[in-house]
Parts: sequence; C-alpha cells; structure tokens
Amino acid sequence: MDIRHIDIDWKPELERPVLIAGFTGWNDAADAASVAVGALENSWEARRFGGFDGEEFFDFQTTRPQVKLVDGVTREIEWPENALSATQASLEAAGGRGAVLLSGPEPNFRWRTFSAAVVELARALDVGLVVTMGALLADVPHSRPVSVAANSQDASLVESLGLSASRYEGPTGITGVLHRVCADADLPSVS
Repeated sequence: MDIRHIDIDWKPELERPVLIAGFTGWNDAADAASVAVGALENSWEARRFGGFDGEEFFDFQTTRPQVKLVDGVTREIEWPENALSATQASLEAAGGRGAVLLSGPEPNFRWRTFSAAVVELARALDVGLVVTMGALLADVPHSRPVSVAANSQDASLVESLGLSASRYEGPTGITGVLHRVCADADLPSVS
C-alpha cells in the first residue's frame, strides 16, 4: 500500500472498518477529542501501523518538535505527526467493525492535500465511515450534563442516525475540511 504523504509500516486487515479521527488544536477544547481517541486506542489495544509525514503538514515553529532524553543520556527528537493505529478485532462498540484511529495535531498546512490522503487511505483500507471527534468551549455549569452534538453532510446519515443538520457558517478546522473532502468523494462521514 503506497499512499503519498503517509508512511505505512504494515497494512492492517480489517473487517468493515470505521476511521475515527481526533486532532489537538482548535477543535479540541479541554483535550476532549484527543483524549477520547487515545482512550479508544488504549481500550481497543490498537496497534500503530503508520503516520503522516509531518514535514509536509507542520510549521515547526508553531508545532514544535520535542527533545527527549533516553536513559538520561541520549537525546532524541520526536517530530509532530498524525499517527495511524488499527484494531483488527471486530468491535462491538464500533458496530462489529474494525477501527482505524487517526490522532495528532491539527495540520498547519495543506489541509486539502492532507484530507485527500485520509480519503485515499480510507479507500485503500475499505473504510465505510469516517467519524471525527471535536470539542468547543461552551458556558456549561458543572451541575448540568455536558451536551453532545453530531452532524453530517450526508443526508442519509442525518436521517438514519437522527442527527440535526448543521446550520453553522463561519471558520472551520481540519475536521470541517475533511468532511467536505469525504462528501466530495462519496465517503460517508459524521462528526
């Protein structure tokens, strides 16, 4: 499997997979989306199989690499990237499907190219649904339940899942661009 801008270590064999993405940054208030994807990776024992080439998508002055000490001596650099992991088990929580998890910082550059690569990966792995997670700041008192909203650009998903059609107009993050690119490619997506 050769997909431009993605380094693939091995190709997961998955049953009717769903791709679940969460990005740190603008759409990740209180780290809710990134922590949720991390929790899924841990609880589903997902294995890393690749990642996006960060050189293409990040401004390293804004999203800086991190220096780490190994054994208190050797310094290594961890570069920002969007990691890919998968679970090959049919997950009851995912409707009996396998799962591909995409996590990392919201890219600084080339959102259309990044989103097109996600769609190409989804096609190569036979993904039937893309789900993005996000969180926005809101004035919610601690004594009230946190509200959860979902939407889709796919009218059949809006109807079958009982979603409200989004009426939002304004700035968007990578998740909005990814959903538009998915819609243009006839790949169902929900956020």
